[in-house]
Amino acid sequence: MFRILPILLLTFLLTSCGSLFTAEHDISGVWIDEQGAIYCLDKDGTLGLPGQAAVSGLSWNLNHETLSLTTLDAPGGETGTRTLTLKSSSSRTLTFTDRDGHSETWNRSKVKVGRLEGRLFYRERIALPPQVTLDVQIYPLRGGSRPLAMILKPTSGTDLSFRIYYLPQMVTSDVRLSAAVLLGTEALFFTDGEQTVSLKSRPEVLLRQAKPGEYRLPALKVPARYRGRLAHPQDSEVELFLENNGVALIRGPEGLTLGTWLEKERNRVIEIARGELSPLRITRNSEGGDLAMLYGSRILFLSPAPDLPLPDTSLFLEGELRRVDGKPVFSECTSLRDLGVNVSSRGYSQLNALAGKGSATVILEGSLRNGLLDVRNVFQVHKGGVCSTDQYASAPLVGTYWRLRELHGTPVQSFPDQTEPHLIFADKDKATGSDGCNNFFMGWKRRGQELSFSEGGATLRLCPHGEEQAQNMRAMFPEVTSWNISGSKLELRTPKGVAAVFEAVDM
Repeated sequence: MFRILPILLLTFLLTSCGSLFTAEHDISGVWIDEQGAIYCLDKDGTLGLPGQAAVSGLSWNLNHETLSLTTLDAPGGETGTRTLTLKSSSSRTLTFTDRDGHSETWNRSKVKVGRLEGRLFYRERIALPPQVTLDVQIYPLRGGSRPLAMILKPTSGTDLSFRIYYLPQMVTSDVRLSAAVLLGTEALFFTDGEQTVSLKSRPEVLLRQAKPGEYRLPALKVPARYRGRLAHPQDSEVELFLENNGVALIRGPEGLTLGTWLEKERNRVIEIARGELSPLRITRNSEGGDLAMLYGSRILFLSPAPDLPLPDTSLFLEGELRRVDGKPVFSECTSLRDLGVNVSSRGYSQLNALAGKGSATVILEGSLRNGLLDVRNVFQVHKGGVCSTDQYASAPLVGTYWRLRELHGTPVQSFPDQTEPHLIFADKDKATGSDGCNNFFMGWKRRGQELSFSEGGATLRLCPHGEEQAQNMRAMFPEVTSWNISGSKLELRTPKGVAAVFEAVDM
C-alpha cells in the first residue's frame, strides 16, 4: 500500500494536456521552451500552441529520435515542419538539438490548457473546393484587438470542425469569435461580425458568403517597430523597422540588413525582399498585433516596440544616383527603393554635384533618418550603370495576376461589386486588366528593364466608386519606362521614380 501511494501521486503530478508520461518516448503533454513558448502535444497527434496568435499548430510526430512539429502561419501558405532531434528525456525535461546544432530544452509545464471545439456552417447550398483553410480566432470579451488564440486548419472542404487551444487564465467564461473559410487568401465565407461564445459550449458558428475583396486586414500603420528575442545565439535580440517609403531594416545577430517590404495576401502577410536572397514572409495576427517569421530554423515572434529608435549603425550601400526635380535621389540596389538624401548630411554636396553630371553607380556609407539617407562617405563612383537586375523574384512578369497596391505613392482602394484594379501581361505583347471600374487591353514591349505600353481599348461602364483612381491608373501606363520585380512585388517606373506597385496573386 505504501508503495502504491507514491506512484499514484507521481501519476497525478505528471498529468498534463490529458496525457501521462508512461513510456520512454511518450512525450505527450504540455511543455514550455526556453523562450516561454508553450507546446501542447495532444495524444491524438494534434499540436496546440496556446498563447500564440500569429502561428497555428497542426500536428506533431515522434519517429525514433526525431520530433516533427507541423505548423501553418498564413492562410493559403504552405505548411512548415520544424524538426528537432531528441538527445535526452525524462518525465520533466526534454533536450533537443535543432538543425543548426543548437541545444534546446523543454520543461514539463504546470500550465493548464483549455480547448474550444466547435463547427462552422453556412446556409448556401454551395460545395466547397477540395482544399480550403479554416481560420478561427478568439478575442477577449471586452476590448483588445490581439487574438488570444487561433487555428488555421487546412481541410478537404467537408470537415468544418475546429479545435482552439487557449490559456484559461487569460480569459473568462465567454469570448468573441471570428471565423472564415478561405481559398488561398480569399474568403469564401466568414462571420458577419464577431460572435460571443461560451468556452464551456461546443458552438455552431454561422458564416455568410463573402463578396470579392472582403475579409482583409487594415493596412499596417507605419512607421512600425518590432522586437523579438532568440535563445540562440544566446539571448540575442532581433529588431524590425518598417518605414513608410517601403524600406525595411532588420537588426539581428548577423548585423544590420536592408530590404523592401510589401503587404500581400489581403494584408495578412508582410514580405521583405532582400536582393538576391529569398524573401522573408512575416505573418500578421491583427492590426497592431504580434508578427511571426521563420528566422533560421525556428519561429521568431516579434512584438510592437513603438519607441524603438532607428539604428544609427552605418550601412555600406550600392545604388544608382540620379537627379529628380533638382535633387539627388539614390536608388539602393538591395531594396530597390528611391531614397532622398538628407540636405544636412556630410555627403550631400558631393552627391548633388555628381547627380548634376548624369546618372552614376555609387557606393557609399550612410544611415536612415526620418526616411532620408544620411550620407557620411562616398567611396566609389562609376559613370552610368544601374543596379543588377539579377534580383530574387518569386513571380514572373508574364502570366501573373498583378493586383495594384499603390499608385503614385497612395494606397489603392477596392470597392464592393467592382473588379479590383489589376494587370496581366500575356504572351504576344498583349496586356489586359481592370482599372477597378472598366476592363482594358493594350500592347506592351520590353527590352531588358525597359518597358513601354501602347494604346488599346476599354469598356465604358459607369461605376459608382473610384472613377478618379481608375483614370489615374489608365493615365499612368503611357508614362512608364521601366519595370522591376523583387519578391512578389512589381514596380512600374517613370523617369521620376516608382509610379505603381503591384502584388503577385496566386490564382
